[in-house]
Amino acid sequence: PRDRRIGGPGVVEAVKRHALAQPDITFNIWAEGRLVHAWRAATPEQRIQDVLGSGLSNQSVVASSDTAGLSVRGHVGVTDVARARADLQYVYINGRYVRDRLIAHAVRAAFDDVLHGARQPAYVLYVTLDPARVDVNVHPTKIEVRLRDGRDVHLAVQRAVEHALAAPRVAQNPAQGLGVDGNRVAQGKSAGSPAVHS
Repeated sequence: PRDRRIGGPGVVEAVKRHALAQPDITFNIWAEGRLVHAWRAATPEQRIQDVLGSGLSNQSVVASSDTAGLSVRGHVGVTDVARARADLQYVYINGRYVRDRLIAHAVRAAFDDVLHGARQPAYVLYVTLDPARVDVNVHPTKIEVRLRDGRDVHLAVQRAVEHALAAPRVAQNPAQGLGVDGNRVAQGKSAGSPAVHS
């Protein structure tokens, strides 16, 4: 069967997770003497394209946020690349791939006014914070974590994604701009009167 020839989708997916975390390292996947995947050392942006394809990298926006001791970086797919399954969602905390409901909720909340129904956003996000604020001993495989000050992380991720998604919409609609706090405001209104956001 095909799964045996390529080592199984689970194996390839595991290597993808490592490759996205370490773009400065070359990753090769071999099966039965045949090179199946070759991802050369590259920039983070190029690695995302190599591993996940140009569909996401060419239709994504850059998310970036820095608050006290908390950094959020990454690429978020626009609504056109939303999917029926949550199979293009990668989150890294301090370089470790994790599945975290709080961060997933924060991203989904950022899409609330532009993505409806069961469609799932696509993204690769890197969150960096003080290791003391992360408990990695809540799951045998270390794939799930418990975040101390989770509210701060949720807010930082949601705002980073909201601001990233706002940029192309502002470009399409010059009547909107960004206030001093990063919220979208209608032209002629003060930054304290956001046109969108509750």
